[in-house]
Amino acid sequence: MRKERINVYITVRQKRQLEKRSQEENLPEAEIIRRALDVYLAWDDPTYTPHPNQPERKTHSSPA
Repeated sequence: MRKERINVYITVRQKRQLEKRSQEENLPEAEIIRRALDVYLAWDDPTYTPHPNQPERKTHSSPA
């Protein structure tokens, strides 16, 4: 799946919850955001097809 980079500003509270969820689910924060966005976009658009949930692969340049 091709990915695009964007900058999004979130609240401190949202960031803390995102970090917590990331730790609990052992997923990168970006994957959690992508999944949440898929749910939102599919909510009222029956033609929207979310990307399949695939394990996120870390590259050598990804932070540990």
